[in-house]
Amino acid sequence: MPRPPRHPFTIAVRQALRRPLDLAAQRYLRLLDRRFAALARIAAGAEARAVEAGMRPQERALARRFFARRSWHDGDENLVRGYLDRWEKGPGPGGEARRARGVLEGASALSGIGPPPGALWFFLWEMESVLAGLFEADKGDGPC
Repeated sequence: MPRPPRHPFTIAVRQALRRPLDLAAQRYLRLLDRRFAALARIAAGAEARAVEAGMRPQERALARRFFARRSWHDGDENLVRGYLDRWEKGPGPGGEARRARGVLEGASALSGIGPPPGALWFFLWEMESVLAGLFEADKGDGPC
């Protein structure tokens, strides 16, 4: 599978991580770009499979391990909350495309303001729930 282009949010996450990046962080960043590419396909009205979006159990486990080492506080959550309203699944046809567009728009806007790392982690945590709602996903412990 060809590597998707880097999303601005993935670049922001990469910059927020300590250097040198460990293998797990590198794997998560590649997964994150795949997820943004799948969201872009859905936002454009196309279909994306769960495997393309990195929603297999081992990929979800990778994301959960990534979040286990990250933290955020109420200020980070407050910064992100304005973008979360865009993710609400609207009624009628096209709800999934609107939801995917909302995630992409929020990620682009948030990455453009140079938020603190905690805001990035919280956004990604919430994005896990959106992805689980768009794709069949394992319902193990962790986000969603």
